[in-house]
Amino acid sequence: MPLDMSHEEFFSLLKKEYPKLQALDGGWLLYKSTGGQGKRKLIMIPPDSDGYTGTLLRSVTGAGKNTLYIVPLQHEFDLTPLPADAVEFQNMPKAQCQTCKLHFPLQILALHVQECLSSEEDIEKVPCPICFESFTPQFLEIHASMCGERDQHVRLDEKTDMGHNDGKAMDRQFERGLLQWQRQKGSSPTATLNVTFFGEAGVDTGALRKEFLTEVVAGIEGRFFEGPQQQRIPRYSLNDLDSDLYRTVGEILAVSLAQGGPAPAFFSPWTYSYLCSGRINQKVLNSDSVADVQLRELIDQVESATEHSIIGLSDEILNCGYTGNVSIPNKDTIVRSIILHAVLRLQPMLEQLREGLQLYGLLSLMSQYPDICQPLFVSGEDVKVNAEFVMTSILPQLSDKGTTRHQVELEMMNFIQDFLYEAEDHGHVDKDGLHYRPSHLQRFCSGSQARVTSHFFPQRRRTLQL
Repeated sequence: MPLDMSHEEFFSLLKKEYPKLQALDGGWLLYKSTGGQGKRKLIMIPPDSDGYTGTLLRSVTGAGKNTLYIVPLQHEFDLTPLPADAVEFQNMPKAQCQTCKLHFPLQILALHVQECLSSEEDIEKVPCPICFESFTPQFLEIHASMCGERDQHVRLDEKTDMGHNDGKAMDRQFERGLLQWQRQKGSSPTATLNVTFFGEAGVDTGALRKEFLTEVVAGIEGRFFEGPQQQRIPRYSLNDLDSDLYRTVGEILAVSLAQGGPAPAFFSPWTYSYLCSGRINQKVLNSDSVADVQLRELIDQVESATEHSIIGLSDEILNCGYTGNVSIPNKDTIVRSIILHAVLRLQPMLEQLREGLQLYGLLSLMSQYPDICQPLFVSGEDVKVNAEFVMTSILPQLSDKGTTRHQVELEMMNFIQDFLYEAEDHGHVDKDGLHYRPSHLQRFCSGSQARVTSHFFPQRRRTLQL
């Protein structure tokens, strides 16, 4: 404050800082507090002949160290709380309330937050479509932008139970898992996947991950593929293609292979050939390459058609790209055009799968070594987990020979072997009437119920501590 400031300049400065003073008429005086013993008594500061000048104010405030109070002579100040957008607050630092999304000065934000939280309890909450927890409409958008993000840490609502799952709950859990996978932002899918089941104490050292991947791979087979067992073909779905879900499927299958999950040995030979080369091998195409129900039915109708009935199929045949004469002598060519039409329309889905399979360099390995990788994607002569496979996958740690413990451990291994063969031949039934197979024991020990090609992943042998 300059020493030569006049009374009028000082009053203009006050009205600029405190706009409520603009409506003040009838005069005003300045007071200051004397303090002492917890009491503050105000004493008046008499103005000079020229009013409150800069020289007077600097002397009575100790060069700005003391606080002055403005007291009107004939009126009272309006003590109504100022709104958040008042001009008095325009220069103050502000922050946004996370509940109502309004900006408040930091001095009053703390009081506002308490009031806003109490009023939030009366607002109807909306469930999140991903985690199904309820939030206020104002906070739901913020939560949705973060929900599903993971640093490779998947949490499930409830543990899946073999053979006793609710279908709708499983579908909801599977769809939620896909959304969580797609919404990851802070980490790469190549990081180690950790799984935690809500309501169950346990640390994921590998078994929970295998169990989760087993369920997800099984869900992928039923959700995104169609056709006969062990001869699956991608389902034609533009919605899934636009949602980039087939790329997500490819990523999950690559992670399952790389991190101890089951191999997706359900692809048809022509589908696997395309994944390896990016080209359609027409030599392996036949009527079994078509999984679409309508096109499959059209092929059956053409193969059993007569000279008269094949004319009635002309529109459907021409829609498949056939441009020749619709007649019995051209039946083989017509069937071939229908097969090509069914296969070519799946090419965009297969390309998205190839993008997802690029994780860990899996796609390049498939291209270089298609014969070695084929058992991972195309089922062979025996894909079931039998007693022999489980026994060869177990590497027991036995005690020293000649000891009593060694003899007991050998008897235990014999008992396990007898149990597996009995379960394979007749199906072991416990006291509760539940049937057990060798695959159930493998799942209990490793978390995976599927058979894995051991020569490609030799580290998959399980060490059984007896």
